[in-house]
Amino acid sequence: ADGAEGDVELAAARHQPQGLAQLQAQTKFSKRELQSLYRGFKAECPSGLVDEETFKLIYSQFFPQGDAAAYARFLFNAFDVDGNGAICFQDFAVGLSVLLRGTVQERLNWAFNLYDLNKDGCITKE
Repeated sequence: ADGAEGDVELAAARHQPQGLAQLQAQTKFSKRELQSLYRGFKAECPSGLVDEETFKLIYSQFFPQGDAAAYARFLFNAFDVDGNGAICFQDFAVGLSVLLRGTVQERLNWAFNLYDLNKDGCITKE
């Protein structure tokens, strides 16, 4: 019962995410985990896309003390791998997979990308 419904649910977004099988192949999440992540993603952003302002609002809920806007911008840019100004479910799932289940090298590469703001291959003191 879970299989067909999950595929239909995953394809129902206004922004059409990749198929469940393709996302499973790209991530280290199970089908059930991806379905659960997708439900949460859609609850926060029904359109299927998260812009930077929405991301900052969501992120600030987790860090209510202080202004987390600058760091949220860095995180947003790290998740928005194609640089189109929006995070789709695929971007979110792939990034989260690296952060939670990636090898040490994959996580280091992701973190480096987070701090390499101008994408020149170097992290400067500034």
